[in-house]
Amino acid sequence: MNRHISYNLSTKLYFAYGANMALGSMLGRCPLARPVQKFTLRGWRLDFGHHATIVRDPDAVCDGALWEITDMCEDNLDMFEGYPTYYEKVYLEQDGFKFMAYEMNEIDQLAYPSSSYIDCLREGYDDWKLDHRLLDTALNYAPAIQS
Repeated sequence: MNRHISYNLSTKLYFAYGANMALGSMLGRCPLARPVQKFTLRGWRLDFGHHATIVRDPDAVCDGALWEITDMCEDNLDMFEGYPTYYEKVYLEQDGFKFMAYEMNEIDQLAYPSSSYIDCLREGYDDWKLDHRLLDTALNYAPAIQS
């Protein structure tokens, strides 16, 4: 018996703030994704364990990018992000946009991202022409001792 998964080609918005900001990486995972615009999320800050996450903080902002994704893209992202074990989905609305993002379930306070992961984040910041200062601030305040 052949089982085919059918996908709805309608799209939704996804806010990326970590590895999925890098255009080449994201399009490799989600070839049907379409970059929409850079976006500053208010009331959230960038934080780190082994990987990037967003944390509610009324006084902060987090730079990232909005992508238009399909259901198939979302399934691929769910696998990549370890949903629902490692990351949970949050549904947000700001400036007339409704979108989904991933929030880490538990931040490992003793972890720090690898240099190759940080390079991927910097690539994404460059792709979207974002200022690296918020990224650098978050990395400098990551709780683990950097080695």
